[in-house]
Amino acid sequence: MKTKPKNKNNLIFPVILASSAILILFSFKDKILPSSVDKEKDDSSSNQNLNQNDEDIDTTSFKKLSILANRCRGCGKCTRLDPEHFEMINAKASVISTKNLGSDALKLAINNCPAQAIIIE
Repeated sequence: MKTKPKNKNNLIFPVILASSAILILFSFKDKILPSSVDKEKDDSSSNQNLNQNDEDIDTTSFKKLSILANRCRGCGKCTRLDPEHFEMINAKASVISTKNLGSDALKLAINNCPAQAIIIE
């Protein structure tokens, strides 16, 4: 007669319990741990916005233009369509200006980016 080893059965239940506890802790970590570090970052970024002069505030409307480097293919389409805002650096597009974010050329560059790497936040 063969008997099954009891070690496997004895390990399954504690492993399931431990993994469930870890998942529960990670889902509630924001409620358990204080988020004072995030508040300090938010305060510093809002102070930077307050230090801008009135012209920059009116033209940017608190928007941020950026390129997702991990998506950019380096095709250069954005620089050809809107050289006011973009230039190629090390075979990747880079933002050179954040003024006039409502321009038609910028909208054209965003809509024609094959990798959808240009975002306005």
